[in-house]
Amino acid sequence: MNRIEKSPHFLRGNMPYVLGGFYVLMGVIAYFIIGDAFYLSYLIIGIVAAGIGYFRREHRKEFIKWNSKKIVLQDQINGKKSYSWTAVDDFIISEENLLIKSGAADGVYFEIREFSQTDIAKLRSAYPEFANLKHSA
Repeated sequence: MNRIEKSPHFLRGNMPYVLGGFYVLMGVIAYFIIGDAFYLSYLIIGIVAAGIGYFRREHRKEFIKWNSKKIVLQDQINGKKSYSWTAVDDFIISEENLLIKSGAADGVYFEIREFSQTDIAKLRSAYPEFANLKHSA
């Protein structure tokens, strides 16, 4: 499968670790300043947040991949969406967005402006292939 991928911004990609570290730090500081064991629960919350972030790290990646049968898109808002070329009614690549229409009420609006120019060029160069695939079913 052809694939283009963008790396998330630092905070977007590492937010669970930042929040987890903040909770761990606040729990430790509050425990030593106030002395109440209740504040150790912040430590637990921070470790859990960092653990969830670690195990869900694949869900923060944003990519577009395609082959002759389907196109798969994943972003942090919509999650992973897959469309077979036979179900795609319209496929539009603009300067900043990719729009896939499928059926009367299905489709996705995908932002591509943060992808590298070479990746966007790779997607655009495959566009004639997409046009042929969606009409050949």
